[in-house]
Amino acid sequence: MANDPQTEKLIRGYVQACQDRDFERIWTFYDDDIVYEDRALGQVHVGIEATKQFYLTTMNGLDVNWVVNRIYATEDGFGLEGYMEGTHNHDLPGMPATGRTFKVPCASVGEVRNGKILANRDYWNNYDLLKQLGLR
Repeated sequence: MANDPQTEKLIRGYVQACQDRDFERIWTFYDDDIVYEDRALGQVHVGIEATKQFYLTTMNGLDVNWVVNRIYATEDGFGLEGYMEGTHNHDLPGMPATGRTFKVPCASVGEVRNGKILANRDYWNNYDLLKQLGLR
């Protein structure tokens, strides 16, 4: 089955903004009522402001680069498969910077509405990350 062209264009733009670390552009892809879930951390962030705060803390704390290998897009949703890699150069809550690098497989599933991301659920293995950082 072919990807929905409009959703695929939206998600490719979002992924590129993430890879460019262009935070202001990233926000333009989210609906104001976004529900952003990080399933590995058990956190749910409701609304654009809560999502911005979580995203900036996480992305800056780990110097994350997100590599996407596959995109699946329908009229009302998407799926992404790839990995996160980076260096833990900054302190996070309860995690002093280690300077170590990491590479962790990840996936995202989400919903779209009116050309914006309404929901995003990220899945990745927190244990693998902690182990690579020497924290487990």
